[in-house]
Amino acid sequence: MRGLFLGAIVFGVLAGAAVAGFRIISGGSNEATVAGTATVRSDSAGALETARAYAKAWTNEQHEALYALLAPSAQQVYTFAAFEGEFGSFSDEMTLRDLTATVEEVRDGQARIGVHLKTAYFGDFEYTTTLNLKLIGSRWLIEWGPAAIHPDLAGGSEFQSTIERPKRGTVFDRNGVALAITKDIRMVGLNRSVITDVAAVRAALIAFGFGEGQVDAALKSAAGQNQRVAVGRVPDEKADAAAALARIAGIILYFETQRVHPLGAAAAHVVGYTRELTAEELGARKGEGFRAGDRTGAIGIEAAMESVLAGRTGVELVLVDATGARVRVIQSRPFVAAADVMTTLDAAVLRAAHERLGERTGAATVIDPVSNAILAINSSPSFDPDAFERGDRVALQAIASAPNSPQTNRATAGLYSAGSTFKLVTGAAGLSSGQFKTTDVLFCGATWDGIDPPRKNWEGTQGPLTIAQGLMRSCNSVFYEIALRLYNKADGVLSATARAFGFGAPTGVVGIGDEAGLVPDAAWKKAKRGESWFPGDEVNLGIGQGDLLVTPLQLANAYASFLAGALRTPVLLAGQEATVRNEIPLTAEQSAHLRLGLRLVTSAAGTANAAFANAGY
Repeated sequence: MRGLFLGAIVFGVLAGAAVAGFRIISGGSNEATVAGTATVRSDSAGALETARAYAKAWTNEQHEALYALLAPSAQQVYTFAAFEGEFGSFSDEMTLRDLTATVEEVRDGQARIGVHLKTAYFGDFEYTTTLNLKLIGSRWLIEWGPAAIHPDLAGGSEFQSTIERPKRGTVFDRNGVALAITKDIRMVGLNRSVITDVAAVRAALIAFGFGEGQVDAALKSAAGQNQRVAVGRVPDEKADAAAALARIAGIILYFETQRVHPLGAAAAHVVGYTRELTAEELGARKGEGFRAGDRTGAIGIEAAMESVLAGRTGVELVLVDATGARVRVIQSRPFVAAADVMTTLDAAVLRAAHERLGERTGAATVIDPVSNAILAINSSPSFDPDAFERGDRVALQAIASAPNSPQTNRATAGLYSAGSTFKLVTGAAGLSSGQFKTTDVLFCGATWDGIDPPRKNWEGTQGPLTIAQGLMRSCNSVFYEIALRLYNKADGVLSATARAFGFGAPTGVVGIGDEAGLVPDAAWKKAKRGESWFPGDEVNLGIGQGDLLVTPLQLANAYASFLAGALRTPVLLAGQEATVRNEIPLTAEQSAHLRLGLRLVTSAAGTANAAFANAGY
């Protein structure tokens, strides 16, 4: 490539279009599509044989075979090195990935060659070029010049390309702490062709700190013996030890550009990781500047913000004359720099939530109720996202085979019964419907016999309680009673209130996907099961049980929205504001009563006392 792709770009044709000498060839009955597989019109069998040999050697990149087909006069003008250099320059400037040459016609000492190019950065091209053939003795040879590669290369003209590839942007937390960054990583690798003592190499690598499986996988790699095989990353504190390690025959040190996620498992699900583009994706995006080995966001913010983080490769292909002056812009696409992504996440909160979850299966979502900004999304068990960046097969196999699906984001995709956390919604439905007042008391008995069969309260009789006190003791009987009266007097209000709190629909957060969950009601049950909605369905819903399914993110957002008085979208990307989706249907008095209940839950008499005892509230 000549130079960098800087400054303004002269716009040419759109990517993938055929221009000037790059012509789309219309097929004809006598035109071959693959050399030697179709009848080609020719007035000389010998000339056809030479043309086909040339097309085959060019297709297979056999430059010595090509050079042998040149007439002596052409070989006097072009040494083999110069001849090969012309092909190499064309290949480099075109970013050639594959070339197929076919003979279309041979007539009057000329062979028309059809050329199909597949390039890494400019898409696919088709054009024709001409070979001038000369009978020397009994053999047809080629009076060759660069125009035989492409007709536009006559007279000293040449193609020049400039490529500028963006460096993937950084993902930051709200305080500027990097959560995902592209950097040069010191690596240990192997050149197995020069290893003299496999046992010594293996022992040294394991002693350095690499796992046995990791080392054995590198030693047994299916790559060629002369190919560099990665063993693993060198921690900064072991740089000196790695230098000593490299003195062992077969062990090498090198730098590799990698995506790194400094918080590791503590932010794996929300930040995500990248993956290599598949062959199918590369094929679908040919001509857009992608090449084998390029990566794209796989999950989390890395995937959701791909277009921002990745930017876009800028390319320009021009034809210049022998003086270096531009003749024509063949193709141009502007460079788009990758941008950083600032989030509302807090690295310290992410780490703390990860530590609190520990080995337990579960999820944590932390939302600032004032701004509705997400400070943390954690799921447990978690995984090392950089195992995917390194392509560490041993680690990836361990993740894939680990119990409890560590790659599942339970905070956004896990669907669970809300349980007693839903009682806030039931209380809100009872008050907003007008069926209950803040001064009403309901009896919290050891059993509740509003429907058959009677149902037990989880902790026995607690006596008469207001709705706030019912929240304090998480009394099932109180919320069974509210749900039954709603069923009889205000049908549909409980499920409608649940939806007003955001359940049953994605939260609308930008930067990560989330599940909708399910709020069951009479219409849903009829459509799904062909059955009626019974009182038992309603009272089950009243305590967050039955068919109700919510995500932890929905639940955290519902409580934050309750405090704000309106259902809002959570915010994950800095600079965005929470969008109000609907008001929470409560008066100031009703809201204050339910807030009192939530405070009482954390008090000495509340069921959440143990969890908040040392919180300083």
